[in-house]
Amino acid sequence: MKNNYLLVGGKKVRVEMNWNAMMSFCDEKGIDDLSKIGDAGSLTTRDLLSIMHAAIKEGERMDGNGFDLTKEQLSERLRPSDISRFMEIYKEQCGVNEDDSNPGSGSVKKKSVFRRLISRG
Repeated sequence: MKNNYLLVGGKKVRVEMNWNAMMSFCDEKGIDDLSKIGDAGSLTTRDLLSIMHAAIKEGERMDGNGFDLTKEQLSERLRPSDISRFMEIYKEQCGVNEDDSNPGSGSVKKKSVFRRLISRG
């Protein structure tokens, strides 16, 4: 598995959308029932910032670094190209580009929590 990085405000930061990042986002949003993810309607810009912040904080933790920027401090350093790159990383790490079916098996994979979140946004 390769590590993914973004350049934010001139600093290279790791992005890791793992279960720790997802739990941080859910805790912040007050989501304790995973079936509610994807049923909430659309992903807001603030939701995306929260996900991004959680994923960067987790990636930096995994690299042995601290990440002390608040969401607002992170946001002021972001440009539209940074958001686009983050979404590419997010989709890659959450398996959005995987086929929905397994050829030859006749079965259809259930969308993951991460994929449902993206598909609503």
